[in-house]
Formats: sequence, C-alpha cells, structure tokens
Amino acid sequence: MFGFGQGRKPLPPSPGERAKLLGLDITASRIRGLAVAGGHTNPVSLDRTTDELPLFINLEPRVPDVGRSGYAAARKHPHLVCSNFLPQLGQTREWRGTRATLTPETALAAAFEKIRPAVLAEADAAAIALPSYLVAPQVKALREIAAKAKFPAIGTASAPLAVAAHRAKLVLKPRKPSSAPNPEWVVPIRPQDAGPGEIVFVDADEFALSAAVVSIQPTEARLLTLAAWPKLSMKVWKDRLIDSLSDRCVRLCRRDPRDSADAEQSLFEQLDAALEKVRQAQPVTLVLRGEKWYQDLVQQPTDFDSHCAPLIKSAAENLREIVANAGGAAPPRAVWLTDTAAKLPGLAAAIFQNASERTEVAVLPPDAVTEAAAALHARWQADRLPRVHLDGIIGLEIATKPKVEPRSQKSV
Repeated sequence: MFGFGQGRKPLPPSPGERAKLLGLDITASRIRGLAVAGGHTNPVSLDRTTDELPLFINLEPRVPDVGRSGYAAARKHPHLVCSNFLPQLGQTREWRGTRATLTPETALAAAFEKIRPAVLAEADAAAIALPSYLVAPQVKALREIAAKAKFPAIGTASAPLAVAAHRAKLVLKPRKPSSAPNPEWVVPIRPQDAGPGEIVFVDADEFALSAAVVSIQPTEARLLTLAAWPKLSMKVWKDRLIDSLSDRCVRLCRRDPRDSADAEQSLFEQLDAALEKVRQAQPVTLVLRGEKWYQDLVQQPTDFDSHCAPLIKSAAENLREIVANAGGAAPPRAVWLTDTAAKLPGLAAAIFQNASERTEVAVLPPDAVTEAAAALHARWQADRLPRVHLDGIIGLEIATKPKVEPRSQKSV
C-alpha cells in the first residue's frame, strides 16, 4: 500500500490493496463511512472532501445534487430541498423541483449513486448500519434500491444492536486501569461492574430522537425494546434554537433573521459548530447578517439549555419510560449516546441526573456505528453471520480477536 522511491508518483491502489472492510452508518440526516485495513482505519470521503454526506438533495439544478448543496439551501429554499426521506420509504410522498421530482425511493437511489464511487475506491462491498425505527418492509426496500443502484451492500443491521455486539466486552469484562494518560475527553465518573446486563442506545437524526434497550449476554446481544419520538428530532431542536435566537435578536436590534432567507440559512449552518462548542461548555458567538443590518449574539451553554428546556424534559421522561418498559430486574448497566445525540443541549446531563448510580452514561465516539458495521463486514465476509437484516439478535465472538477494535468512549 505504501511505495518508496525518489521522484516517483505513488500508484493508485490495486483492487487487492484496497481496504477489505467498510462500514456505513446511514440515518435520516446523513451517511458516514469508515474503511478498515491492517488494523488501520480511515474515514471515507463521501461528499467531495468531507467525511459525511448530508442527506439533503438540492432540486434546483437540472440533475438533483445530494449533499452539502442541499444542506446549504435547506432554509434558503426549503421548497427545493428533499430531506428526511429515509423514514418515508414505502409512503406516498413527492418532492417537486423546477426540473425533477423525487420520491423517497428515488431520493435514496440518488444517495447510493452518489457514494458508490467513494465506496468502491476503498472496498469491494460495505456493511450498512440502519436506524432501529425502520420497519421490515422499509429495510427490504432499501436493500432492493441498493441492488438496483449497483451498490455493493454485503449486509445490513440495526445500529443499536451492531454497536452493542461490537462493544459487548466493555460490559462483560472488567476494564483494566490504564497506566497511560487518557485523552482529555475521557473522564470516567461512574466505574462500571463487569458481567451481563442491559445498555440503552440513544441516537438523534432529522426524523426522531430514538432509543433501544439491548441485553448483552456472554453469547449474544438481543434487542429488548425500542422507541422513536419524531417530536424530539434533531430538526425540532434546531427549529427551537433558531426561534429562540431569532427572538433574542429581535429584542436586541429589532431585526428578525427569519425574515431573511440568507440570514436564517446562515444561522442554521452555524448551529452545528455552536452545538459542539456548547457541549464542551464553551460560549459561542453567532453572527447574524441581514441586507442592511448585523448583530452578534453571544450565548453561554446555559442559554442553550434554557432555550431547549421543554425538549430536555420531554426527552428525559421518554427515556425513563422506555427503560421501565424494558422490564429489567436491575437498572441498565450503561446509557450510550451517539455523538449526534450528545450534541443536543442538556440531554446528556439530564440523562446522567436521572440515571441510577449503577448506570454509566457515556458518549460514543463519532465513528462508533461505522466501526461496528465494519466489524460485521468481517463476519459476513467469513460467512459467520446469516445474510439477513440483523435487528433482533447478534451472536458474540468474545474469544475471537476482533479485526476492528472499538475506540474509547467518554463518560459523562
């Protein structure tokens, strides 16, 4: 894979040198990819130079454009953007542009066509992790669409179940104290006992806040229950923030960013970076610009918590209810939030405050789901898993050294 020599350009990798394992994480918001070869991992650039492909499709060009182009028009020209189509597979829905009309099925096909060259440049096939809220007919439709688009999917699995199976040893086996200094973002607060137990997987995307309770036993990971709350989706949280920040701008300068398509789009695009800084307990400055006015808004993390207080309360109540419905004899061993869910203001703190002292609350690394999918790819490749959608049970291979090691997760 690595060439040495003076004055020679590196040759493109041959098919035998390409990464043999590739995991995709598909949600209603975006697609992420991770390639694994020889113990090394690298994110797959799915949208030009970025690792994520936003599932927003711009319908204004003659050929609909999937990715950043659609995201950059989501608030400026919402009537010309197709989004949130994954959970609408099988439903009668159309997005009409100036030159093209899309259904959920044709929108998903366009997304597969977009990422196919990047995937095939890395591997011969990909394992796909999907949101737990997709029902069997929707998963079947997705697999058929991938096949028609000539996208090489080796298998599909429910994301919570895949992650639980991949990280099962973190629950089943005692953690050895490390003599090496941890990264500054790894701060263990509630040490976790070893042995079988249940974990709660929490995720958020454009469609819903979702949660799944998975039982991890010495031989298997089994899905116990799941739920999705569309009224707590990432879109709803961002709408809430845009409304609250716009109201604050009106009080300061008598100007409303929502009256300007460009100003609202700019505010929308600043939210992702702002949510990351707020998660790190840092203040943020949001730059609002109209045609004849401007205003800078300085916000503290507590301000974002206040803006989203009703959503935080509702999310905490729903998560408490799903744990109670799982009927476990003991509190969950852990609550694992995806990197996206952990960005929702106040959510991780609320879960921590409401969780049992015996429950670890942790934030998964951004590539946790793609790592888990790549680990399943290795097992499908070796014919150690059935070629069906895995959404109920995944057998564990604890004794086998995994080809894809799980990265560290951050305790809240």
